[in-house]
Amino acid sequence: MTRQRLTADALFGVQIACALIFGGSQTRHMLSSIEGLSISWFLFWALFLVINLGLSVQAHRAQPSRVTRQTVAAYAIWTTIIAANLSALAWRGSGSWTFIDNLTTGIAVAGIALTLGFGARYRLGIRDPLVRGWLAVFFKGVPQLTLAWNIAQVGGGGLAPLGILAGHITICTRLGQLLFSIREAGWDRNRVGSLISEIANEASWIVATVVWVLV
Repeated sequence: MTRQRLTADALFGVQIACALIFGGSQTRHMLSSIEGLSISWFLFWALFLVINLGLSVQAHRAQPSRVTRQTVAAYAIWTTIIAANLSALAWRGSGSWTFIDNLTTGIAVAGIALTLGFGARYRLGIRDPLVRGWLAVFFKGVPQLTLAWNIAQVGGGGLAPLGILAGHITICTRLGQLLFSIREAGWDRNRVGSLISEIANEASWIVATVVWVLV
C-alpha cells in the first residue's frame, strides 16, 4: 500500500469519525435542548447531501474506484446522520415553521435558482463542479448564517459543543486535502468548485460558532 493511499484512507477515516461524533453528540444533545435550531438548516443540508449522494453513486457506477466508493460511503453516512438529526428535532416538538425558516428558504431558493439559471445559460448542468460549488453556498453557507442569526436572537443551547468541533475538523480536513491536491496537480474546475464550497462552509460555520460562543 502506497503512502498516498494510506494518507487518503487516514483522512477518510478522520472524516467518518467526525461525522459519527457530530451526529451522535448532536442527536443526543437535542434530547435535552433544541434552542436556536431550525428546521430549514437541517432540511437544506439534507437536500444537498441527497443530491451529492445521487451524483456520487452515478460517478461510481460510471467509473468505480476506491475513491468513488469512499465518496459514496461518506455522503451516505452524512445523509443518514442529518436525517436522524432532523427526525430528532421534529420528535422534540419543534415542527413549527418559523420566520427564520422563511428567511433561510427565501434567500437559499433565490440563490439556487440564480445558480441553476446561470448554469443553464452557459449549458452547465448540476454535475458541473462550479455549479455545485455555488449550490453549496446556498444549501450550506446561507442556512448556517441564518442559524447564527437565530442563535443571536434566541440562544444556542441546541448545538452540541462536540458537534461544533467535529464540524470544523471535518471541513478543515477536506480543505487540507483540497489544498494539497491543488499544490500537487494545479487548478481545474473540480478543485475551484470544491474550494468555493468548502470556504463558504467553513466561513459560515465560523460565524455560527463565534455567535454561539458569545451568546
